[in-house]
Amino acid sequence: MMMRLGLLVAAAVHASRRPLPPGFALCRGPKQVKYSAAWLASRKLLAALPESFLNTSRLAKPGTMMEAASFLLLEGPPGLPGPRALKTLDLLDFYVEHLSWYERRLLVAGKHLGKDAGRAPVAYGRRVMGARVDRGAAAFTDRRPPPGGVAVMPFYAAGQGQGPSSRSLRASYLNATLASVRATLTRDVVVAVTNRGDLDTALAHGPLLDALYLPGLPDPNKLGAATLIALARLVAAPRGGADPLQRDGWLYDFSGTSRRRWAESSDAGFVGSYRARETGAVPAAWRDAAWVYYTESDQIVRARGAADLLAAAEAADVLVLPHRAVPMPLPEDFPESRLDARERAALLGTPELVDNARWGAAALDRAADSCCFDRAEDACTHKNARPVDELRESTSLLRGDDGGFAIVPGEGNFLKMAFRTCRHTRGRCGA
Repeated sequence: MMMRLGLLVAAAVHASRRPLPPGFALCRGPKQVKYSAAWLASRKLLAALPESFLNTSRLAKPGTMMEAASFLLLEGPPGLPGPRALKTLDLLDFYVEHLSWYERRLLVAGKHLGKDAGRAPVAYGRRVMGARVDRGAAAFTDRRPPPGGVAVMPFYAAGQGQGPSSRSLRASYLNATLASVRATLTRDVVVAVTNRGDLDTALAHGPLLDALYLPGLPDPNKLGAATLIALARLVAAPRGGADPLQRDGWLYDFSGTSRRRWAESSDAGFVGSYRARETGAVPAAWRDAAWVYYTESDQIVRARGAADLLAAAEAADVLVLPHRAVPMPLPEDFPESRLDARERAALLGTPELVDNARWGAAALDRAADSCCFDRAEDACTHKNARPVDELRESTSLLRGDDGGFAIVPGEGNFLKMAFRTCRHTRGRCGA
């Protein structure tokens, strides 16, 4: 443990002397502003985190929610500075599309119609959305991303959990997220689940490097933190050994005073790595991974120049965070349909769709265009965020040439619907 803390201290001292890589902004301020439900980190950073910091007792704390998988890394161990958090100055260089946010806006539209009257239009909107998500997943071509990393995502579809997503859409989100990661960052993908049904769903979306089975959590919202705890142990595990959670993982009650062996309480007889359970040893790719990409399973990743992103994340004191872009429903997303004419008309008549129609969408060339944050603070902070009503008059949404969703050109406080915008331009930022 002292060796791990020493590595973290040395990395923090060295960080203050190292210049930023070109094209990145250093993000300061509260973790909530930096948060994007995804991150890219070196194995060195994760393996150096002491087990006392990523202890399974955290899973019994009421305040540990899905966001903890990011918040814990951004904070770092007590008494030490957290890692340097970097975001790209060009949003299009590294961002995720938060799919379930689109669904959330459909629910907002439905509320304007009333609980009963809104049910059928929202169901219609979800069906159309699901078909578009599936088409988007199929549009990711089979590329050869750079080797050397592992991508990990928690997946929960057995119940409502924290978010508003319907169970039927969650499998589509997972499929699209997996397709985007495999085409963009790595083909070595891992899905973490907390029940047998979701384990079966994850394995059906293979091929997977591994699946993490983390049953018995007091709340499914703990799955993010449990995933971080599991993956940090796996990248540090001895080559050829068993999963550390299987050997010495514990689950605590909410008092923190009573505990039980995690594996012994599992309904499948094991905890952690599914492949280690099959073969008796953790897959070598965990130990060999130079970096780990973590994301929630409803976020399509878009990355240009993956080699630059991975180079920036090599250091033991750096987290590279994607921007978190949100898609918004537009009337043209819902083609005319004789079967669903009534539901379509009701949905398109809501203030959500009427206002977004005024916003409109500009065509986006994902390969050639840029969306530039001209000030580094706008890439990282909400200081210059503007309300969505103002943005509808001065900006356009961006829709890629692959028929995907139209996204807000920037990032921001989603709950307050205020965004710091980037400048859409043809060509590269600064050119």
